Amino acid sequence: MSNEINIDKLFGMAEEDVEKAVTYELESDDSNLAKRIYRDLFYFYCEEKFSGDLIFTWKSPSLVKDGDYIGKRDSVVDNVRVIGNIFPNFKTNRKYSLNLNRNGHFGDFPHDYPDIFLDHIAKYAYKKDIKNIKEYYPLKRAILFDCNMNYFKKFSSFEKFLEDNFFEEIWETSKEVPFSDMEFDIFKEISIKLMRKRGERMLQKLIEVNKNKI
Repeated sequence: MSNEINIDKLFGMAEEDVEKAVTYELESDDSNLAKRIYRDLFYFYCEEKFSGDLIFTWKSPSLVKDGDYIGKRDSVVDNVRVIGNIFPNFKTNRKYSLNLNRNGHFGDFPHDYPDIFLDHIAKYAYKKDIKNIKEYYPLKRAILFDCNMNYFKKFSSFEKFLEDNFFEEIWETSKEVPFSDMEFDIFKEISIKLMRKRGERMLQKLIEVNKNKI
């Protein structure tokens, strides 16, 4: 039986302590609470065509030191499933999955960093001139798959894609220093701050949306 709170309890938590609400751990990025958040905040979401995903993952990046892969994927480091770290990712078949192909599942070096994911979307879905991109063919191939490209066309521009997914600050930060160039401890520290800022924005919008429903 699930012990996860519902959306009303999340609102109540936020009224008492915003920090507690934005750091509340969901059971998964595809739990009932996550799906409710997706339905209320992401106009393009429908459960049949999207699955939950995490922006910042720590398992694979924790196994990189000085640019070298130093371990296997079964790291003791776990990911966090807070509101500011979840988003609905479009799903297709396994071969062209945006989720699987961004996380290095088909390669021996972890590519699961937000800067690599967003750089590839900017360049291949929206024809942006991205300098020094860390090319990763499985992700490029997945983005260019017709079904996925039709999803990206729902957004009038890359800037609109960022805005509608609450990704703007993550993108801006990645242009200062790419997450994939950071040592893990620094990457983790910065990602926590960005998760909290994004979570606060999402929570504020979520409360506004639900007040308007009353």
